[in-house]
Amino acid sequence: MIPAELLRKKRDGAELSHDEIAWFVKGLTAGDITHPQAAAFLMASFIRGLSAAETAALTLAMRDSGTRYTFTTAPKPKVDKHSTGGVGDKISLPLLPLVAACGVAVPMISGRGLGHTGGTVDKLESANVNMDVDNKRGSELLAKHGGFFAKQTSDIAPADRILYHLRDVTGTVESKELITASILSKKFTEDLDALVIDLKVGKGAFMDSLDKAQALAETMIGVAKEVGLRMRILFTSMEEPLGAKIGNWLEIEESLDTLENQHTSPQDISELTARLAAAMLIAGGIAPNVNEALNVVHTAWASRKPLDIFHALIAEQGGDLAGSKTKYANLPKKAILAAKDGVITGIHARMVGIAGIMLGAGRQRTEDVLDFGAGIVFHKKCGAEVKQGEEIGYVQGTRTETFEAAVTHIAEAITIEHGSYTKPPMVLDEWDSAQ
Repeated sequence: MIPAELLRKKRDGAELSHDEIAWFVKGLTAGDITHPQAAAFLMASFIRGLSAAETAALTLAMRDSGTRYTFTTAPKPKVDKHSTGGVGDKISLPLLPLVAACGVAVPMISGRGLGHTGGTVDKLESANVNMDVDNKRGSELLAKHGGFFAKQTSDIAPADRILYHLRDVTGTVESKELITASILSKKFTEDLDALVIDLKVGKGAFMDSLDKAQALAETMIGVAKEVGLRMRILFTSMEEPLGAKIGNWLEIEESLDTLENQHTSPQDISELTARLAAAMLIAGGIAPNVNEALNVVHTAWASRKPLDIFHALIAEQGGDLAGSKTKYANLPKKAILAAKDGVITGIHARMVGIAGIMLGAGRQRTEDVLDFGAGIVFHKKCGAEVKQGEEIGYVQGTRTETFEAAVTHIAEAITIEHGSYTKPPMVLDEWDSAQ
């Protein structure tokens, strides 16, 4: 094949075959396809769009550009969850042990923080967890604990890393087909029986409206059907931050509290964890519907088995929860004060996420070193009454010179009004590829 001819074909709106896309991605990974040619492919795909068959072919070619897992020691259904990113979104941490306690194997490959959103890898590294998990080690952890936490290594979907960077610099990030291929190519390396997507919607999400999120979901469902993988998608609200704590170690703490007692953890965290766990049980064939799945989930949660699994898995992967708790205790703090009397009617999640970056909880550049103890704690969130000058939260960390700017940014993100407030539902919609 000749790259220029393939590019002309896509430029003119023709559909590329599976073999053509596989050849192009293989050449890109090997260095035979240049970055300018790849950029041209991305732009043509962005403008002309990709069919469901093309998107599936691109996803699988990117998946096959590197290492794939094959688990032989997990007779249970293997199901993972992917979140499209949010602020305070630590759900993966309590979710894995909870679902494992319900009889589903969870091989979870996660990423680092992206922009204003946090990443599971950064959170677990605040407790020194080793997430370099190869196929043999992954099989051992699945057999012993029902799951594992892993990070994307250089040999997992390497074609995605090349195209991801080029999308960022060529103005093609928003393509729903390219987003789908990027997300699913990494998840498809996990030898899964099913996948659940937590598709965030709102001010703190990359998809700020339900219409945009549903358009992306249609593309994802299309690929799932093309490759024969069960997929369940929850559209969930990301208007205000999830939970009371934002920051790497802080979110580990809140996850432990959530596993300790679902009834005393923040309501949004416990509700979303339960709903995603139920979706994973349904997708894995453990339960037939939401109500029956939730009964299994709540029974497992009350047994404290998920908490035991979490502690055992973290220890098995080299983590040190007790040491990290001591290390990040008693950090400097600065209060966030209510600007006036009234009811909190909005906390702009994206702005809070940016404040976290200011504090050192997230990165402005790839090479930035995180302050794992830095973050934000809210005493009150949307719906709470406040008095002027009342402490409604605080920031913490070691970089005290950033406190003033971060607190000011958070204060500007908080809307306080007179009157009542009605919280939007946590789960806005739910789709399943089997329906």
